[in-house]
Amino acid sequence: MAASFIVPLYQAAGSYAPRATSGVLDLSDWSCASSQTLKLDGEWLFYWDELLTPASFAQGGGEAASSVMMPVPGNWDAHAIDGEQLSKNGYATYRLKVLMPCEEGTFGLKTSNIRASNRIFVNGTEVGNSGQPSTSPSTIVHRNTPYTAYFELNGSRELDILVQVASFKSYNTGIVHSISFGTQQAIAWQSESYILIDAAIAAGFFFIAIYFLLLYFQRRSRELLYFSLFCLSSMLFGITHYERLLMKMMPALDVMPQLIIENLSTLGVIGFFSRYAYYLLPSVYPRRVLRVIDAVLSVCALLVVFTPATYYAPYILALVPLAGGVMSINVYYLIRATMRKLEGSPYLLLSAVCLIVLMLNTILNTLWTVDGHFFLPLSQPLLVISQALYMSLTYTSAFRTNQQLTEQLAHVNRLKDEFLANTSHEFRSPLNGIINISQSLIDDRTGRVREGAREDLQLIRDIGVRLSVLVQDILDYSRIKNRDLTVRIGNVSLHAVTRIVLELGGHLTQDKPVTLVNSVMPGLIVRADENRLHQILRNLVENAIKYTDAGMIEVSAEQMGGRVRITVSDTGVGIPEESYEAIFQPYEQLGGDIGRGTGLGLSIARQLVELLGGEIVVSSRLGEGTRMSFTLPVATSRSEGRGIAEPVRDAARPPLPFLERSQTDAVLTGSGPYSLLLVDDDDLNLLTIGRSLQSQFSRAIAVSSGHEALQQLERGERFDLCIIDVMMPGMSGLELCRRIRESYSMLELPVLLLTASSRKEDLQAGYAAGGNDFLYKPYDTLELLSRVQSLAGLKHAATRLVQQEMLLLQAQIKPHFLFNALNTILSLSYTDHVKARKVLQQFSVYLRYSFDFRDHTGLLTLSREIELLHAYVEIEKARFGELLHVVFEVEPEAMYHMIPSLMLQPIVENAIHHGLMSQENGGTVTITVQVGDGIYIAVADDGGGFPDDGLHWRERQPSGTGIGLHNIDRRLQGLYGQGLRITSEPGEGTVVSFHIPHRG
Repeated sequence: MAASFIVPLYQAAGSYAPRATSGVLDLSDWSCASSQTLKLDGEWLFYWDELLTPASFAQGGGEAASSVMMPVPGNWDAHAIDGEQLSKNGYATYRLKVLMPCEEGTFGLKTSNIRASNRIFVNGTEVGNSGQPSTSPSTIVHRNTPYTAYFELNGSRELDILVQVASFKSYNTGIVHSISFGTQQAIAWQSESYILIDAAIAAGFFFIAIYFLLLYFQRRSRELLYFSLFCLSSMLFGITHYERLLMKMMPALDVMPQLIIENLSTLGVIGFFSRYAYYLLPSVYPRRVLRVIDAVLSVCALLVVFTPATYYAPYILALVPLAGGVMSINVYYLIRATMRKLEGSPYLLLSAVCLIVLMLNTILNTLWTVDGHFFLPLSQPLLVISQALYMSLTYTSAFRTNQQLTEQLAHVNRLKDEFLANTSHEFRSPLNGIINISQSLIDDRTGRVREGAREDLQLIRDIGVRLSVLVQDILDYSRIKNRDLTVRIGNVSLHAVTRIVLELGGHLTQDKPVTLVNSVMPGLIVRADENRLHQILRNLVENAIKYTDAGMIEVSAEQMGGRVRITVSDTGVGIPEESYEAIFQPYEQLGGDIGRGTGLGLSIARQLVELLGGEIVVSSRLGEGTRMSFTLPVATSRSEGRGIAEPVRDAARPPLPFLERSQTDAVLTGSGPYSLLLVDDDDLNLLTIGRSLQSQFSRAIAVSSGHEALQQLERGERFDLCIIDVMMPGMSGLELCRRIRESYSMLELPVLLLTASSRKEDLQAGYAAGGNDFLYKPYDTLELLSRVQSLAGLKHAATRLVQQEMLLLQAQIKPHFLFNALNTILSLSYTDHVKARKVLQQFSVYLRYSFDFRDHTGLLTLSREIELLHAYVEIEKARFGELLHVVFEVEPEAMYHMIPSLMLQPIVENAIHHGLMSQENGGTVTITVQVGDGIYIAVADDGGGFPDDGLHWRERQPSGTGIGLHNIDRRLQGLYGQGLRITSEPGEGTVVSFHIPHRG
């Protein structure tokens, strides 16, 4: 900082600094080759009210003019001639003779501040001007721009310098600052140096101002704004003072706008720095002091803008003490903050010192005409740098504090997430208990639950289900946030995934008139994780269902180069544009409707999409619907789609071990007791399952689609268990399971479903489709073995029980029927030998079928059952004669269908003995067999009927030990899930019917 004072003093009072005396400057001792410049300071001849030219002094003409000595630099309005004070408005001529030590050479002059217009002559030649001096205010052109002028000596050792000066709109008129003299190189170097200094400082202030202004728009801290404005004001101050770069860049600019900018920039520097100091040090800087400063500077600014320079010029010098006073106040508070040892105090102290230097520079430059270029390069940048460092330190400290708070908040947030996750885990079991118990009470038909209470139980169940969904969402969100998810990227059939998701979503429409449409092109393969893609689509579809009361929800896909854009669109209520981002935030709900969910679904979907390398966007119109789209990479292979995360078959892959393929199916052989049907569209999965279960099956057939599985069943293949993957292209696992249940009960052919999802809704859909059990992928081999042993073993046990029951039923033929039949034959042998032989033949057939104790499956063709029934009917007709009539209405194509044995004869026997023979006149039994989506069999009689329409026959205890309706009903319920249907009216008769699904 000492250099800021020493340099100008050295320049002003160096080893060689001659001064002019009586209008003459003797430079005889100066070197014409010197690299330093001299100031033409001292006593100049001064001619008031005269604009003299070199011609005025020709032949001694100018000597008669009245002249006085005028110190330069200085302003003439501070002096008097003959006791009369000179006016600031007027014109005059300065003259100086310079005695040179040489006769040849090129030399130059550099002006700094000559108010407010001037013209310079050297040795009779005009070498430069700024503005146009004139004796009349109407013709004068005011301009005060520093310039350089060069000239030759041409054999003379004297320089005659004339300076015309005129001003009618300024103050401090005259040669206010020194005129520099030197060689051409020295003057050029000084001029370029001064211009470079001013330009560099102005550019520095400008860029610093822009930087802090942009910083203000980010942080909205007022000290940043006022520091930026202080730097902009300093830039304007710099380009309107000293070298006046503004005038050089805009030479056509009038002096009045220049003065306004010059004075307003001065006020801006003072005012904006004061405001900056106040907002920077609010605990130190009083508000009332700032208000006084603002008021004073505002008045000054109004005067500058709205009054002419001639009006406020007399008071403009008051800006110097005003600026000094205000900056002194700022220095005081900076020092006070430093003494309090606030953070960054050294920077504040440096700023105070720089402000002191700038104040001294302004005072010296204005009042004592000391050149300020030696102060500015050091003090102004140091002031800005010190304040920038102080604010940087402040914000660094604030950043550290924020970082510590952020870490604390993150820790608290982790604790919160752990608490939610642990609590959610603890909630699952009680919630499942509540849901299951309430559901069991709802399904109770024993009369223990009143209808009103049943509605309350349904409400309890629904609340429990909502809480269960909330718990699952929280667990999913916690796993995603903690990066506990394992992503297994593979080739995925998008069509298959969409089909399953929409199939499951159909259970959530809750009787809404909403159509779910799968518009995804079959065969479109993407790279994704099996479970995560399913979860993304499910969340988007469920969200669409929530906000769509009627209309359509469509899932579509479009390939764009190497990516696929998947879109879920609906015709729901729509989303406001300002809420596009908010709906993806955790726990956010459109309209704050917490009744529609937790608000985690879309947040989870977005994070999963990003985890898979895609992005999700939303577009919507209120009242028209919403489109949510996300992108995923396209799989490189274009072969037929697989299920979720199932790799596409590689043509180069070698044949799988022990798979003996016959066209589309493969026969696997093993060492176990069971026969299995394996359905999966991925050979690798079939290989894994086959190897894992090789000890459990004797024979297994592996197929790659639902259609192939149905073909195996239609061929009559018998299996103990079906293992089906839920996600398959074409026919999904759930659809295949439903098709199987149309022909086979859960006991006849158990189904084990393989799925990647463990959500309750997915499991409910699987059980509704007829699945016996689920196994979640990826599964453990021991768990797979246990499930297979349990289900296939249960099927074997059930089959043995059916066989044993059939043997028992065959052994329970009533003895009195045998006695009656034998008595009938014996009686006919005396009266009708031919008929006796015929009845005996039918009796033989009946006994042959009834006492067939071979261990079979209990299924036979309808033709065989009809043959047994014919034999029984003929025996009964021989016994009852004309009292009994039996009519067969059997469609021919039904004769080859398989039905359980001993189904018709007990029903017909019940119709004859309990329906017809209870009447005096007997009656008719009609046996009807029709073929449709299975076999429909009905036995009708025109007997007495039941008094209660047959509705409560199941509640009666079976009597006797014979084969009755209860046994047949129980067998049908176990095999096909539906038993006998009995309709009856007193006096009209009874109809007993049942339906056997088609098996192919």
